[in-house]
Amino acid sequence: MASPPHPPGSRQGRGQRHPLERMALLLASLVDVHLRMALQEVGRDRRRLVGGMVLLGMGLGLLATSFLLASGALVVWLVRGLGWGLVPALLAMGVLDLALAGIALRVAGVLLQGPYLVKTRAGLVKATRLIAGR
Repeated sequence: MASPPHPPGSRQGRGQRHPLERMALLLASLVDVHLRMALQEVGRDRRRLVGGMVLLGMGLGLLATSFLLASGALVVWLVRGLGWGLVPALLAMGVLDLALAGIALRVAGVLLQGPYLVKTRAGLVKATRLIAGR
C-alpha cells in the first residue's frame, strides 16, 4: 500500500529542506563558530591588555616620581654646583625631558602594536572565500 502524500508545507528530513534554508543554516553555523572563536580570543587579549595597562600605569607612576626627584636634584646641581642661572637650568631640564618622553613614547608604541583576533580574522577570510567561491 502506498504511503499518503505529505502536505506541501511539511518537511520529512534534512534532505527536503529548501536550498535557501540550508544556506541560511550554514551561514548561521559559520557565524556562531566565528563568534565563539572571537569571544575566546577577546578573553585572552583582554587579560593580556588589562594586565599590561595596570603594570604600565604602575611603572609610569613610579617613573614620574623618580623623574621629578632627579630633575629637582639636577636643577639644584646645575644652579649651585655649576653656577647656572635658574632659567637656563630649567630650560635644559625641559629639553632633556622632551627627549626622554619621545624615546619612551616610541618604545611604548612598538610594544603596543600587534595583531588582535588573528584566528578569528583568518577564519572569517577563509569562510568568506569559500562562500564567494574564490
